[in-house]
Amino acid sequence: MKITMFTERYLTMDNKSLLVKMREMEQQYITHWIDALYNQSSGDTNHEELSRRGQSFFQYITDCHIPADNHPLLLEAVSWADKVENHEDQIKWIINNSHLWRSALLEVGGDTLSLGLFKQISSRIDHFEIVLCCSCWEKAKSRIKEMDVEFDRFHEDRINLIGKMASSMAHEIRNPLTSIKGFLKLLRLGIHQQAFEKADTYLDYIEHECDNILMQVTGFLSFSKRPIIEEELVCVSARQILDTNISLLNPRLIDENVDLLLTVPEKMKLKVQKLAIQQVLSNLLNNGIDALSVLKSNKKMSISCSEDSAYNYIRVSNNGPSIPAELAQTIFTPFVTNKEHGTGLGLAICRQIMTKNNGDISFTSNESETAFLLKFPKKGKAPEQGVQVVV
Repeated sequence: MKITMFTERYLTMDNKSLLVKMREMEQQYITHWIDALYNQSSGDTNHEELSRRGQSFFQYITDCHIPADNHPLLLEAVSWADKVENHEDQIKWIINNSHLWRSALLEVGGDTLSLGLFKQISSRIDHFEIVLCCSCWEKAKSRIKEMDVEFDRFHEDRINLIGKMASSMAHEIRNPLTSIKGFLKLLRLGIHQQAFEKADTYLDYIEHECDNILMQVTGFLSFSKRPIIEEELVCVSARQILDTNISLLNPRLIDENVDLLLTVPEKMKLKVQKLAIQQVLSNLLNNGIDALSVLKSNKKMSISCSEDSAYNYIRVSNNGPSIPAELAQTIFTPFVTNKEHGTGLGLAICRQIMTKNNGDISFTSNESETAFLLKFPKKGKAPEQGVQVVV
């Protein structure tokens, strides 16, 4: 141990003059280091910044009288590596920087450096490299922890999302199933009483509610990553689609005391996915009735159709309260709703369906009226398979 201490003291005393010579050649060392960086196309082309770093680092390696741990450069140098975004590139930058400085020591000061001084300076370079690598590693571990927290939060959000979708699907399917059960009871009663005059009507309602369930399931499947079998485009009158929806909603319109004005030309034809568009209209009409529930009287809804040379339009409006401004930009986004028991999927599915039918859905809302406009191209196009809403 005593021999080691003597050797270190001897080397320090013996190398003072050599350190003086090194400092006189400071600019040559720095220039050699910068030129080597440029030759390697490191991407750091700010010559003024490189010169400043070079001066700081040169001072660090030649300040042998200051312990490396206590040198102020180490705090500054950590920020140098931070400017390199990729963690793997940071490590490469640190190691390469050390290599280029050792190369500069040998190339520029080979004739004046003693082995002892080279070891001293090299050990300070090693210390610099270790400190920066440890700093990078600690920051990498911190980032990994942050990513773990983000992943856990993301996983929790997905679980909640699945729960919302399951709840929404149960709600949307329960209603038509309740109707089917009611009509089946009426059919059974009619069979027992030998009263068959309404059987066809009941069966039509049951068939339609089964179609409604199919529409709901298809709508939910549109959120899946798996391709689904798309309903084909058919040519159907707008009046037929609307009459079907209104006949099913008529009991609710009466119960809610809503006046509905229907203005639809008999000859307007749409080339669409019939069941899917019925679902869109059903969602809009039910949403309209929900919005009118806050009014005590004078509840009005309107459905009108129009056209131009390229498109057919269906406009569904009500005189309920306006849509809040904070929802206006995200109203077609899944799970966005201002209803206490809403799921926020209805309008998202509407936009999904309109996109598949090469159409569009938009809305306007003010204090006197909220209106949704459906836009259908007059020249239909087959829907793409497996188009999905991004959740």
